[in-house]
Amino acid sequence: MSPIPHWCHMPGLHTSLMKAIVLVWCGLLLVIIPSALCDNTSSPESIDKGLFTGVLNTLNTGYSGSGGTADDLLAEGERLLLNGSFSDATRAFDKVLETDPDSSSGWLGLARAQSGAGEQEQALISLDEFLFRHPDAWQGYLLQGTILTSLQKYQDAVASYKKALELNSTDALAWAGYGAALYGTGSYEDARDACQQSLSLRPDLPSAHYWEGKSLYMLGDETGALSSLNQTVSIDPGFIEAYLAISDLYARSGKGDDALVVISTGLDRNPSSFLLWKEKGRLLEDLNRRSEAHYAYEQALSLNPDDSDVRQRMTNISLGSEL
Repeated sequence: MSPIPHWCHMPGLHTSLMKAIVLVWCGLLLVIIPSALCDNTSSPESIDKGLFTGVLNTLNTGYSGSGGTADDLLAEGERLLLNGSFSDATRAFDKVLETDPDSSSGWLGLARAQSGAGEQEQALISLDEFLFRHPDAWQGYLLQGTILTSLQKYQDAVASYKKALELNSTDALAWAGYGAALYGTGSYEDARDACQQSLSLRPDLPSAHYWEGKSLYMLGDETGALSSLNQTVSIDPGFIEAYLAISDLYARSGKGDDALVVISTGLDRNPSSFLLWKEKGRLLEDLNRRSEAHYAYEQALSLNPDDSDVRQRMTNISLGSEL
């Protein structure tokens, strides 16, 4: 089913926003982020997954099924969402909207499912439908900001997060996402302040520590940055990007051995990380440990066979040449 633009039908009576908002934090920390502390290019593994997952799960529709067709479909869509079955959830919420095109919970659920499936532009269209019905729903602006940040549309994301926080200033995820978006615009002081506000509400939020650390580094506070980034991996050992950022900080200070220790620790906890294996190879090359670097690149290539840079580096090591 294709989404029905709100200008193509008359909206029905506004339904209630949702029966309950359930805040669920699910581990890993919507934002495309680089491995280097001050680089804004994206990579296959470079997503703030915990923040993304936390936002998706925060916006629970609250439906558990009541025997009615639409409610049962909403409950099924919610179950599939929480299981990470985003494509199936998309189909379930599509069926909800076939039954009731004015279902606000259906539009919000569809946006979450589409976003989780990587269909970000479609998710934004569904969110427009939801916000058309509920223009004062902070949850819609929170998800909108998260999606826009993932698309690297940082200025638009900042505006969405501002709207969300105007409507609800007590959500730690919204403040952390706001900090991430501000970082993307280069507003590092504001990003730091947003993250600190997030941490005042939820001291154990890895995303807030991470973006605070990134911002502090850009503001010249390397000690503070290292402290925040180490706190990130202490809380969430699966936060790949934090290991990369700490390693980069050490490498920029000429501490290659320390950088390697950080990456090796990250790999102990995340042995299937392409980015960590690649970075380990690069650090070993810099330390002139070329046979070990070749092995690290082999591991990286087994996880991402299409990375031409890794393949070229392996070739150069085999030929005894420099990249």
